[in-house]
Amino acid sequence: MTQTDRRASAGAATRPRNEGAVTEEVLVPQAPPEARVIVAGKGTGRDRLAALDGLRFLAALSVVLFHFVGQTPEAMRGIWGRPYQSVFPELHGYFAFGRLGVDLFFLISGFVICMSAWGRTPRDFFISRVTRLYPMYWIAIAVSACVVYVADTPFGNPHPRILLANFTMLQTPLGVPSLDPVYWTLWPELCFYLTFAVVVWKGVSYQRVVIFCGVWTLAAVLAPSAHLPLLTLVVNPASAPYFIAGMAFHLMYRYRPTPLLWGIVVMSWLLALHFLLAPTGGRNNWETWSPGRGWLVLVATVFFLAVGAIALGWTRRLRWRGLTVMGTMTFPLYLLHDTLGLTVAHHFGDRVDPLLLVGVTVAALVVLSYLVHRFVERPMVLTMRRSLKSAAFGPPTPARRR
Repeated sequence: MTQTDRRASAGAATRPRNEGAVTEEVLVPQAPPEARVIVAGKGTGRDRLAALDGLRFLAALSVVLFHFVGQTPEAMRGIWGRPYQSVFPELHGYFAFGRLGVDLFFLISGFVICMSAWGRTPRDFFISRVTRLYPMYWIAIAVSACVVYVADTPFGNPHPRILLANFTMLQTPLGVPSLDPVYWTLWPELCFYLTFAVVVWKGVSYQRVVIFCGVWTLAAVLAPSAHLPLLTLVVNPASAPYFIAGMAFHLMYRYRPTPLLWGIVVMSWLLALHFLLAPTGGRNNWETWSPGRGWLVLVATVFFLAVGAIALGWTRRLRWRGLTVMGTMTFPLYLLHDTLGLTVAHHFGDRVDPLLLVGVTVAALVVLSYLVHRFVERPMVLTMRRSLKSAAFGPPTPARRR
């Protein structure tokens, strides 16, 4: 081991990173002797993460605008009270692609989770993931419940059993509808955390992450054709390629691009397009949305290229702190916008110019998301983390009988 390698492996320097909810610590990338770390200078890790935060905010904003402007004709009629042709005749077709912002979320999540898990114990990983998802999720459910049970909304009046099941975040395996349709994305995210915890338990390394990517790819391909419902439920075949490519991109960021990593990315890209273009059982419901296939390929490819540019260090000059602030608002904005925003559109869509209403509502939701994160979510997360870090996991072992 060279002197440089000793300094890299023994260095205790860490750089703060913000993944959305609270500030976390990520180890400075370090590599085994045979690997070459991409080090572009001071602040590289933070700059790239800022770019990811900005990209994540754009993904959330695309989903928000999709729900306002680009939903299916039936959904648009339920929200605005009239056909989309009379509300957004030209914009509807463009913003319909905003639904694919979820795929970009998954791609970024694979990158960020692999990064944040490096060097952590299983206990630390569990605490970070639980406090990342549940506090804001519970806040969103409480807000959504108040809206759907009190106001006249396009979401109906769900049975209280649905509300209780949604608090667990396990409504998908329970076969219960989500209180808010946007919650469906949390199940693939949760499954990713649970399965990747095996890698964290063994110790995150280059080799283990590569093996995990290969095993998950194989499971995503075989589970549907082998008619294994349980495995299909866990591996989420239509979403898996994005998570897998995100992890491979992080390995490029932490070490260097290699033919093996590019192979994982290209295979994931091909599988993502397969599930996106599949006539049935894929990512898209062709009965409600039938865009040009070429446009779907283009959008998905742009997503891969954007995250790839970050992994290769091409965005290291992006140092604006506002990108990180945008990242902190992403999760609250995603969870709160649907019920609140569409209820506003439902009530005022025939009284205010639709474009003006959408602009004002989205701006208000962005401000609300920041306030909720700053004054509600973050205090809850910090309190919950302190409690979990001081708690004993598991019952104490009793004394042996003599």
